[in-house]
Amino acid sequence: MTVRNLVFAVLFMCAGISLSAQDAAAPAGGAYRSFTPADQWELGLHAGVPFVSGDLDGKLGFGGGLHVRKALDHIFSVRVGGLYAKTKNEVDPSSAEMSWISGSAQLVVTVNNFRFDKPYRKVAVNLFAGLGYSSFTTDYKNIEQSPERMSPTAEGSIDGDGATFEAGIGLAFRVSPKFNIGVEYTLASVLGGNGDILDGDENYRETGSATSYSDYLHYPHITLNFNLGGKDKNGAPKSEPLYWANPMAQVSDAIAALEARPVYDPTDTDSDGVIDMIDQEKESPAGARVDPRGVTLDSDMDKVMDYKDKEPFSPPGYTVDANGVAQVPKPITEADVNRIVDAKLANFKLPVQEGLSDWFLPIINFSSNSYNVGYGEYEKLYQIAQVLKNNSKVRVAVTGHTDAVGSEGYNNVLSYNRAMAAIEFLVNQHGISRDRLVLDYAGEGSTLVPAKGSSELNRRADFRVAKSGEADKARPEGPDAGKGRFMGNKASGF
Repeated sequence: MTVRNLVFAVLFMCAGISLSAQDAAAPAGGAYRSFTPADQWELGLHAGVPFVSGDLDGKLGFGGGLHVRKALDHIFSVRVGGLYAKTKNEVDPSSAEMSWISGSAQLVVTVNNFRFDKPYRKVAVNLFAGLGYSSFTTDYKNIEQSPERMSPTAEGSIDGDGATFEAGIGLAFRVSPKFNIGVEYTLASVLGGNGDILDGDENYRETGSATSYSDYLHYPHITLNFNLGGKDKNGAPKSEPLYWANPMAQVSDAIAALEARPVYDPTDTDSDGVIDMIDQEKESPAGARVDPRGVTLDSDMDKVMDYKDKEPFSPPGYTVDANGVAQVPKPITEADVNRIVDAKLANFKLPVQEGLSDWFLPIINFSSNSYNVGYGEYEKLYQIAQVLKNNSKVRVAVTGHTDAVGSEGYNNVLSYNRAMAAIEFLVNQHGISRDRLVLDYAGEGSTLVPAKGSSELNRRADFRVAKSGEADKARPEGPDAGKGRFMGNKASGF
């Protein structure tokens, strides 16, 4: 239990170091500047052919797992991962098969990143060692165990676990800033008495059960490693993991930037207060006002520079003369307005009425089988009356219509009544002379919508400018049609 707690403490400490490696605060006043950039994490997937070296001949098995790695600096990094492996040992007629699961934390040293000759390493040489914890099961046949593990049939299964020490070496090849491939060899040993039963054959002394030496798990494998991480807290892209980067890269960049800066030269050729290094107009006229770039000012943008502009702030929208003075026209007087209006009125001609046939006048609608003018149509008739009053020479034809309900003869009389009702309303309510209104009807023969039955749009009376010489149509034959009453009287011509 003590060993297990120690392993967990080491894993926790390594994780804490990896999270705080780059968080050292700057001294007060900001005098210190760190040249270690925020870098990315590495996520790796690995697969290989593990085998156990022990008392029996080892056979290649298969295994795989994953890891997460974080740089502490340009040399040291911490890697935490897990492994599943399955191996086999055999010396005829004895054999053993083991299944292994482990987790570990390793300290990785990139030994060739001490060289500062390139911005990034193309090949990284890594040495690593660490502690972990493993659990394994070994199934054995024809293997005699120690007295404590003796099986009458020399066959059985052993379960074991314990703290594990791991060490190894590897090469990694940088493919791109986001991806690299590694080849590694890891050697793992279970600490304590369980370290000699990986192959199922435990060496023991006759005087006791203590083993003489341990078995080792060998794990040659290939890793596929991906660099993860977007931007740092300032929004800049994170660096590749530091074990790939040149420790002096940022220092070198800063020195190169300093060397690229121009040498300060206070020369001001035109004495305008802007040194030649940043002056975009090095020969400004003497005494001319300039902007921060050293360019002669033209405050009102009239293309006359301020030093010779007699009106540096001319009102916008006007042309200027050679001296920059805006040519603002004199204000218009009341006499000017009267003269303009009189000239316009002298040439004004009233429109002729030949085009009145193109006028649009409202349409009024009726309820089914009725020629009563509804309240909703009063406003339209008022508008028509106003047109007639404002154009005293205009005559208007009023045409009644019906929908397709009822017989043709009935609908002819009903459309006649609707035209008559509209005319008498204009005469009686608005004082329009009867001789300016021409009565016309169309029955059901002139529909607005193709409806076979009842349609409010087809039950209407419409208005148009009457043609020259057009007169009232006579009432069609047939009995009275529709419901309603006329509002006219004999004095109105009804």
